[in-house]
Amino acid sequence: MPTKKRPVRRKKAAQKDPALRQLAQLRKQVKELRVRLERETKARKIEARVKSEAQKARAQLASQISALRDQGRKLAANLKSALTDASKRDTARQQALGKIAEIRSEYAKRSVEMKSELSRARTELARKSEELRKLAGEAAHRAVEIIRSEEPHAASEAPASSGPEPVGGMSDAEKEPDEEQ
Repeated sequence: MPTKKRPVRRKKAAQKDPALRQLAQLRKQVKELRVRLERETKARKIEARVKSEAQKARAQLASQISALRDQGRKLAANLKSALTDASKRDTARQQALGKIAEIRSEYAKRSVEMKSELSRARTELARKSEELRKLAGEAAHRAVEIIRSEEPHAASEAPASSGPEPVGGMSDAEKEPDEEQ
C-alpha cells in the first residue's frame, strides 16, 4: 500500500501570518461543527426511532388497556349475576329449610294424632272382640242348652228312627260343647 503524504506543517508559517491562523481556526471550527452535526444527527435518528417505538408501544398498550377494560366489565357483570344468583339460591334454600321444618312439625303432630287414634281403635277393637267372644260363648251355651233340652225329645224319637250312628260314638250335640272350649 502506498503511504499517505503527510500534510505540510504550516504552523510556523501560520503563526506568523494572521490569515493563515484564522484559516486554521476556521478549519478547526468546521471540523468541530461537523462532529457536532454528526452527533446531533445520530441523536435525532435515535430520538426519532425511540419516539416511533414509544408511539407503537403506546398504541399497543392502549389497545390492551381497552381490551382489559372490556374484559373487566364482562367479569364484573358475571360476578354481579353470580352474586345475585347465589343470593337467590340462598333465599330459596332458606325457604326450603323453613318449609321442611314446617312439614316435619306437621308430620310430628299428625303422627301423634294417628298413633293416639290407632291406640283408641285397638282398644275399641279389643273391647269389641272381647264382647263378641263373650256373645259367641253365650250363644254356644244357649245352643248346648237347647240341644240338651231337645235331647230327651230326640231320645224317644231316636229308637223309632233307624238312622246311622255317627262315627266315633258321639252325637253332634255332644261334640259342640267340646269344640267351643
